[in-house]
Amino acid sequence: MRNDRITAADLMNYTYCPRIVYFTRVLKLPQTKSAKQKKGLEKENLFKKKTYRSKTIKDYPLELKKKYNVLLETEDFVTKADCIAIDEKNKLAFPIQLKYSKKPSKVYLSQKIQLLFESFLIEKVLGYSSPYGYINYELSNEIVKVDLEDKKELFEVIAKVREIITKEYYPPATKYKKRLVDNCYRKIY
Repeated sequence: MRNDRITAADLMNYTYCPRIVYFTRVLKLPQTKSAKQKKGLEKENLFKKKTYRSKTIKDYPLELKKKYNVLLETEDFVTKADCIAIDEKNKLAFPIQLKYSKKPSKVYLSQKIQLLFESFLIEKVLGYSSPYGYINYELSNEIVKVDLEDKKELFEVIAKVREIITKEYYPPATKYKKRLVDNCYRKIY
């Protein structure tokens, strides 16, 4: 497998702090998980084991076929989608993210970018239209539908990530100071 393909992790890292992409992809420093990330992954794994995934989308009128851990890859991109709901009749597919948290007041950019990326790859690799996706927030028991028609924001982030990797560009740090403290590279900023 090629090492220069852009992944969902690259895009999410960029939205959290652009320097993480530089540290992981240019300097090839190993990325460790923060205590907050480890706890979140533990909770997400427990959630996946306990949950009836067939009940993820309750309000969709048709029976949706669901596929889990779907590898989506092209020559330039690769990711693994946790869950994709497919409407075979209408040739539609919807990426679904399962989050062990309460619904925030606004969908986080990293979550939206991840859904946009999965939607983009669903269209390219699987050939389905993917106009929107869902985020299931377990702690508040809410499902949020996210419009994924306009992928302009995704392509802008992809271009910035690609620039960091190909030009070995050292980007400015995030403007959010808490993110500088809460990541594994905080000592080398």
